[in-house]
Amino acid sequence: PKSDVIQYLLADGSKISIRPSGTEPKIKFYFSVKGKLERKEDFQKVTGQLKARIKTIMNDLNIG
Repeated sequence: PKSDVIQYLLADGSKISIRPSGTEPKIKFYFSVKGKLERKEDFQKVTGQLKARIKTIMNDLNIG
């Protein structure tokens, strides 16, 4: 289906998708980041790194 979405693919494999809300007068941002989990024991550490990456992207865009 046709959709009003802009996507930016970043050098590190991260993705930013931007679209208008279908029900409210606002813009929605979606972030996708990648990380490598080599051991299940590192899950919390990797999750923290990914959350930090999203926060950095948001700060760079002045939306954080």
